[in-house]
Amino acid sequence: MDRLTIRESASDNPPFLTLVLSGELDVVNVGKLSDTVVHELEAGQRHLLIDLTGVTWCDSGSLFALLGMRHAAGHAGGSLSLTAASDCVHEALGLTRLVELLPFVEPR
Repeated sequence: MDRLTIRESASDNPPFLTLVLSGELDVVNVGKLSDTVVHELEAGQRHLLIDLTGVTWCDSGSLFALLGMRHAAGHAGGSLSLTAASDCVHEALGLTRLVELLPFVEPR
């Protein structure tokens, strides 16, 4: 059973691609998100928005992995930002103090 689903959602602003996550974002399946981000960067997509509203569980390791993905997108000449998150993600961001390093932006 897949505990994390990722779907693409077209943005009103074409340079941006939104990835909408639902389920559990933890050490067991954060690789799926990482593979998706790498695939999109390799395909030429440079600006990614991550919607974590549907995430039901989030561990600190996954947030640090997201931070690494954000840096990778930046090195590729792009960006990776969060657009929204569930309560458990906000709680994990607060506990890890990563809220300033993983900024939220308004959906485009």
